[in-house]
Amino acid sequence: MAIVGHFDSLSELQKMVISEMIAGVIQETYEEGQLLNMLPVVMLNSRSLIYNREDVLPSAAFYDIHEQIPWTADVKLTQKEVWLKRVIRQDILDDFVMETYQDPNDYRTEILKSLTRGVMRTVEDTLVYGSGSTEASTEFDGLDKLITVAGGDAFTSATNLQAFDMGGASAPLTFRALRQLVNAVRPRASIFLMTRTMRDTLAAVANEKGIVLSSSAPMGQITHSISQFGQMVDFFDGIPIVI
Repeated sequence: MAIVGHFDSLSELQKMVISEMIAGVIQETYEEGQLLNMLPVVMLNSRSLIYNREDVLPSAAFYDIHEQIPWTADVKLTQKEVWLKRVIRQDILDDFVMETYQDPNDYRTEILKSLTRGVMRTVEDTLVYGSGSTEASTEFDGLDKLITVAGGDAFTSATNLQAFDMGGASAPLTFRALRQLVNAVRPRASIFLMTRTMRDTLAAVANEKGIVLSSSAPMGQITHSISQFGQMVDFFDGIPIVI
């Protein structure tokens, strides 16, 4: 048994002191991406938003002098409707605890911070994998459902013109495939959405090997810039890479 002087034991001595706690909660899970910050925001004062897409475009024909020119009416539109959705998390807050448990952490503040992260993680996951094409659905359609071709194939389908299977997850992605993906999005792609591993691999080609892709491989060019928040942003052929 440890001799601590005056007190019968070390456990008795430890009753006289308390440990010091660092305020806040150390973040261990980093799942937030960069897609949500790039989305446009609009105020909606109704239950849904309706927009029109081109379906059948007008065409013209060549006629000779004095030839009868017919009236034509062939333009068609495809109307789309998306419904307002709510993403919510509700937890119980104890009034007594809010008034008393304030050292070193503010009970209410820490819970609200945690709830905010939980909502953001849910929304970002739904932006990619969400499925809710009707008003009765509780969530909205993600990129998996929105990026389709004329036949209605999802972007994971092998028949989709915007999908390129390079032979499995371990197979290398070629710059030719990236160029084909860029060309498949008209008039021009806004972002590249990819994993950190793929982004780092592309950046390593330019940084570690010390080459400029525009001169050694004309299929694309990798550049870097600083965002308005001081963060490094990578570009492939002028298109920002988002993770």
